[in-house]
Amino acid sequence: MHEATLTLGLPHTNRWGLAEHLLLMHAGHLHWTAIAATIGVPLSRLRAADGGPVYATFYFIEEDFPEHAALNTFGLDDALRFRLEQRAYKRTAIEGELIFDRGDRLPPLAEDPSPTAPSMGRGRHPYVRFGNIFISPVKGNSRLRVAVPAQGDFSAFRVLPNEENPYQITRAAAATGTLGLLDGRWRPADAGGFDGFYDLDADRDTNGAGLIYFANYIAFMNAAERAAAARSPVATMREGDARIVQQRRVAFYGNASPTDRIRTRVLLFHDPAAPRLMAARSAIHRQEDDELICLSETVKRSVSG
Repeated sequence: MHEATLTLGLPHTNRWGLAEHLLLMHAGHLHWTAIAATIGVPLSRLRAADGGPVYATFYFIEEDFPEHAALNTFGLDDALRFRLEQRAYKRTAIEGELIFDRGDRLPPLAEDPSPTAPSMGRGRHPYVRFGNIFISPVKGNSRLRVAVPAQGDFSAFRVLPNEENPYQITRAAAATGTLGLLDGRWRPADAGGFDGFYDLDADRDTNGAGLIYFANYIAFMNAAERAAAARSPVATMREGDARIVQQRRVAFYGNASPTDRIRTRVLLFHDPAAPRLMAARSAIHRQEDDELICLSETVKRSVSG
């Protein structure tokens, strides 16, 4: 089990508190750092057997924030503690489960008489689950290929059974177009849906591997979901200054050229019994070939500042 601390500053927050995509950037960095520490090789040095570059890219994210520890309850100068566990499926996929909270609610492992594992802390603390697979962009961002790193000792990871691999959720969603988060309580708010368009910015949206950074997909979808809500025929969806994520699942299917344009298709849902809640199913397609590269389902709560 790994742990880390962070004092929230301006790079981690927006006007509502801890920002979702900025949290994922930091949590993703902790996850990557822990992978490197476990296998004994910096991820930037991983290579395939043929010498080509290998990167641990995200194919799944799950988020769950209890109402008492919603993102907008964390603000500047809050001292947070993160706790992370990882499992690996062979040398191809790695799962990470992470919880975090203020230090008074999540003490250091050395001082915790009954340490809360991330899988057991869900519902008590904010929870994030990652799924990563190793790929090589030998044919560019639009043609990623699964690759097995030739370096690193993966024997220290706990074994991830294939039936528990979050890749199974991602693969099933490719066939159904759903991620299982939205049940029968949710009613369509607008049968027509909404399309949001965005020209990718090569300076702002890429990472050091030249790929569109996984956390930026969340920012793209949040912007499209916000625009869709502002146009919704359901009055309660147009109310409130912001909507803070409570739950989200994301499946990643590809990447895009930094010079491409993306289209985010948003379908909104509402629950008449819970007017402060909104749900969305969002799908990102790249303009190059109209391929689906990201699918998300999310539940958000309206807040006012």
